Amino acid sequence: MSSENPLENDDLRGVPAWGPASLRRALVFLLLGPILGVLVALSPDVASGGLNAWLVLIAKQVFVIALLVSAITGLVDGILSRSLSIFLRAPLTALVGAVAAVGLPAALLGRLPQEMSMWLAIGGAFCMGVCSVLSHEYGRTNT
Repeated sequence: MSSENPLENDDLRGVPAWGPASLRRALVFLLLGPILGVLVALSPDVASGGLNAWLVLIAKQVFVIALLVSAITGLVDGILSRSLSIFLRAPLTALVGAVAAVGLPAALLGRLPQEMSMWLAIGGAFCMGVCSVLSHEYGRTNT
């Protein structure tokens, strides 16, 4: 009764919580999320003036914060993926990314200027929404 296609066997044996979907989610959120965050944060400055030592220092800090935001949001996306479709999960994950992108630096550094908070929220929502869409299993029909 075994099949050559492992996805056909998943309905019979069940997929554990640490299966291929969670590995793909971890890779997307922990690798692509921070890199995308750095690109979104620094693209206006690089386009207007080029890359200098100051922007490299900012990029390192943005990467560390984005890594923490991605880890938090990836966990929430994994929990939401068990019960919600991608059409509901992606906006909720983007909202969690926006809140984490504003809340984490505010908790570490103190109150942030409103303009900076707005751009952090937009960048966090965009990056985490994209990561949620990219980590979705499109071949499955249950969610």
